[in-house]
Amino acid sequence: MTSYTPLNALPYPQPTDPANLPLHLQSLAEGIDGRTILRYATAADRDAAVTTPAAGMVAWLTTPGTLSYYTGSAWIALGAWNTYTPAWTATTTAPAIGNGTLTGKYAVVGKVCHFTTLVTFGSTTAYGSGYYGFGLPVTAGALGGLPQFHGMATVPGNRAVLTAQPVASTGATSYTLWGPTSASASGIGQIGSGGVFGTAFASGNVIRIGGTYEVA
Repeated sequence: MTSYTPLNALPYPQPTDPANLPLHLQSLAEGIDGRTILRYATAADRDAAVTTPAAGMVAWLTTPGTLSYYTGSAWIALGAWNTYTPAWTATTTAPAIGNGTLTGKYAVVGKVCHFTTLVTFGSTTAYGSGYYGFGLPVTAGALGGLPQFHGMATVPGNRAVLTAQPVASTGATSYTLWGPTSASASGIGQIGSGGVFGTAFASGNVIRIGGTYEVA
């Protein structure tokens, strides 16, 4: 009966197995195949060949010349900047970006994620109501506290430095914004549809946040 290696469960025959060398070599080759660094010309070629990827698979893409790995739900380029669209939420009424722009980029190196988010409000942006939250590109791990992300926001006639933090110390998928909520504020409060320094956001204003955290 075929036995398997203890670490990667690769098959190998026993002396009592039928003497079928091609079959045994095929079983071993198929067992190794998904554990090597796969090589494809493009992401489309990879996805066409690997229809049921397993978490931990690694593939080299000739274009754009990056290694990618499968997290269990998506392929991510290792050490390269990936684009994503951050989720934007408010605690009371949901906002909508309209003809503004909501963009993000992130890079994962080992267990570390670097990210940046840029929101530019447009003339048809609906600001919602309540405090704002923005989605992280990759689920956070056990953060050992709440790391601070930093950025800035503009409102008509003014701009403010912001700080942000994940909504949970483990498994966070989003973060909240904090900054000066009124012109006379001596501290900071949670930022949302009211804007900063007591002035609401308007078309052409921006929110920009960047940070680093440990992934799950």
